[in-house]
Amino acid sequence: MSTAARRYATAIVESAATQGEAVLEQVTRDLEEFSAMVDGSQDLRHVLLNPIFTAKERTGALGAVLARVTLSDLSRRLLILLGERNRVSLLADVARNVRRLADQRAGRVRAEIEAAAPLTPEAKELLRRALERRTGRTVEMTVTVDPKLLGGLRARVGSMVLDGTLRSQLDGLREQLLRA
Repeated sequence: MSTAARRYATAIVESAATQGEAVLEQVTRDLEEFSAMVDGSQDLRHVLLNPIFTAKERTGALGAVLARVTLSDLSRRLLILLGERNRVSLLADVARNVRRLADQRAGRVRAEIEAAAPLTPEAKELLRRALERRTGRTVEMTVTVDPKLLGGLRARVGSMVLDGTLRSQLDGLREQLLRA
């Protein structure tokens, strides 16, 4: 992650936070959605990031896209600034940093859960509460089913990985047997 992306993210988070948590959450969503839109469109990415186009052409294309989407004023101004400074390539990093900083301010952490089978709502709630006790923060979970897992689940919470998969349990058992 670049220093410039962190600077832009810090500036937009501080600006949005002065207007309230709702504005900060809106800016966070705006940047994530716009970043996903750019990432999902090869043509848009080509125009906004390719140096074959002049800065004026890229800024014009960005302006045309911004005219068709609904964004907060702060988000729009940041995107125009990134376009004018030829920094649209930083957008994905800026959006990730904004999410991270907004989560920190809100005392929230994101958890990515990989499960061998779909989790019931009750199991999700128990898991969320257990992760909240462990981290001391509010946990926002994303659960995906990975049929490659033999059983159990794996949780990534920030830099922490909790591996309760059957494969890791079997590997641990094998190591214990080899040491004995």
